[in-house]
Amino acid sequence: MFSPSAFAVNDASSLHGFIRDYGFATLISQVNGKAFASHLPLTLVDEGTLVGHIARANPHWQAWQNDSQVLVIFQGPHAYISHRYYPSGPQVPTWNYTAVHVQGCIQITDSPSLALASLIAQYEGEPYASPDIMPAEFIQRLQAAIIGFEIQIESLEGQFKLSQNKPTQVQDSVIQALASGSLSDQELARFMQKYSCSSLLDKAKA
Repeated sequence: MFSPSAFAVNDASSLHGFIRDYGFATLISQVNGKAFASHLPLTLVDEGTLVGHIARANPHWQAWQNDSQVLVIFQGPHAYISHRYYPSGPQVPTWNYTAVHVQGCIQITDSPSLALASLIAQYEGEPYASPDIMPAEFIQRLQAAIIGFEIQIESLEGQFKLSQNKPTQVQDSVIQALASGSLSDQELARFMQKYSCSSLLDKAKA
């Protein structure tokens, strides 16, 4: 993706944390020569592997051969930034957003149990592969309806556009305006406060 240096995030730990926090992704590949997207929860089971599952009725998985290339997009907080949010003008409106792109090879797995167990472990705090949660006979029934897959990560890119190209006074003004807005605006304000612009710029240069 196009990623100006002011907004690029290259720190792997920050990108992995983002994927864990915003795990509902858009998975894109080709079906019959055309771009095809599925919206799916994915979990990062180690630094190099994403796992997930897809409905067997979805034609997307049928186009995957071993080592098929896919693009996965994780999107976090985003919001419209009005020119009124700035302490002085003239200014143009823009959009602040956060996104991580993953490219890699996808492979269908023999069982969806790993994807289901990791999903439950992340969002419910249950044991990673407890047979009490996913007994073998239950998994066998699920296999009639879903397909498990793994994505081996080949590249990882992040872009957090958070007004880093503006003076600190302007950034503070934007955060204050967002904090009094809608729920999605407030989420972006918290994200901007959590990930200071200066630290992001330092990581982008690393």
